[in-house]
Amino acid sequence: MTASFLAGLLHAAHKGDEAAFRKLVEATRERLFWTVRRMVGREALADEILQDAYLALWSLPARSGPDNPEAWLRRTCVNRALDHLRREETKARQAAEGTLDFLPAPGGIEETMGVLELEAALHRALSTLPPQERAAFVLRVIEGLDYPQVASSLDVSESTARNQVMQARRKLEKALAALGIEA
Repeated sequence: MTASFLAGLLHAAHKGDEAAFRKLVEATRERLFWTVRRMVGREALADEILQDAYLALWSLPARSGPDNPEAWLRRTCVNRALDHLRREETKARQAAEGTLDFLPAPGGIEETMGVLELEAALHRALSTLPPQERAAFVLRVIEGLDYPQVASSLDVSESTARNQVMQARRKLEKALAALGIEA
């Protein structure tokens, strides 16, 4: 769906057309859900973040509605996911008294892993990344956004987005290698 079509739905919703808002949610929910899910690693949390973003969009005054509701929602979801990841990272750091040990001990990984095991390994490796790098990697590599979109979603320069993706790739390759998986 185009940004102008979604903006039209939002405009209609602000005039009281709840069906228009439902259509906007239906048109954007799937992509946004998977973006957030990949960032935070839990479906229930992704649903909560997404619901909060939709509520925030609904609550905007009609005059200040965004021209591109999906981009606004993506940025809002990414920011909320980053906030959550930062809080979790702080809690983990405090609980471990300064030592982060997110990776399981190497070894014991079967030679031929099933798809679910590979997905779990990737999630563990993703969880080792700093929140900003994880977000950049998910948006660029998994979601397929181009660098200007990644930069806009994260409110950073395009070169910073490129650097964060590159750093994330290096760290993921190292983390996966520690699990016995060649990237």
